[in-house]
Amino acid sequence: MSMEVDIDALLDRHPLPDGVPDAVLNREELAEALGTSLNTVSAWIGAGMPVQEHGRNGKPYELRLSHCFAWNEARKKSEELRTQAARDAISSMRLALVGGRNGDSIEALDPKQRREILTAQLAHEQLEAQRNKLLQRADVKETLDALMSLVRDGLDVAPDRIERDHPDLPPKAIDALVEICDGILDEMASRIEAYWRDRPERGAEFLRRDLFDA
Repeated sequence: MSMEVDIDALLDRHPLPDGVPDAVLNREELAEALGTSLNTVSAWIGAGMPVQEHGRNGKPYELRLSHCFAWNEARKKSEELRTQAARDAISSMRLALVGGRNGDSIEALDPKQRREILTAQLAHEQLEAQRNKLLQRADVKETLDALMSLVRDGLDVAPDRIERDHPDLPPKAIDALVEICDGILDEMASRIEAYWRDRPERGAEFLRRDLFDA
């Protein structure tokens, strides 16, 4: 999305969530606010994210939260549309190769064509699984749960370790660290929940809705 953008239009479509005040942030603060890394923020700036004041000679960047949030939401929406367009093209191409039309259900084809399509789809999935490009849902869930547990254990003990290793730190600093760690855990849990919510399990019945709507 490296192009000039109409900020007002983006703000209309993607305002800040209710209760979130607007503010001018530096790159580190914006990365924390959007739950990403400083390198990603820098990449977004290079890709055209709105900048209120460019940093130079020791002066930090000035980035308005509402502008950057709206730009990033539009960027994500654009990527989703591009991905969906690619999937639609692939589905149409596969269907055309067996004599069907886009939007046909599998019942619209004769038994031989249905068998060929399902056999080809199964073979494709098996190949992708062998190449580790198609992962089992249970394996992904197990990995995410393990990573979440690892991060949770680390963040749970981090404040105690820092307090023990740096006894001169004021209690308010430790309390602030606990709050930050809790916020990270809450955000991770929210993103994992959203990941699964956006990817519901589908049985064989989805084939009856649209042939290759996957």
